[in-house]
Amino acid sequence: MAKKHRKKNKRARAATAVGLIAVVIIAVVLYSQEMKLRAIYAEQAELEEVIAGQEEEMDRLEYMIEYTGSESYLIQYAREKLGYVRPDEIKFDVE
Repeated sequence: MAKKHRKKNKRARAATAVGLIAVVIIAVVLYSQEMKLRAIYAEQAELEEVIAGQEEEMDRLEYMIEYTGSESYLIQYAREKLGYVRPDEIKFDVE
């Protein structure tokens, strides 16, 4: 009878050890997954900032495209780059 009791104790200890090992493995996997999720969330936040910056740049460029097609831009460009003046204006060259 003592042998049966020892076998039951060994089986109980083995089952407890296997259960404990399984719990530890599950905890390690969950911790690893949590760390990966945090890294993904951090990367997502960085990418959202990049997207916001790119959207601002796109808005600025769209404005510049609209502005370059306007008459006021053409007048400004002609004066600054080409040196044109209106007929009723006097041009001074200061160097």
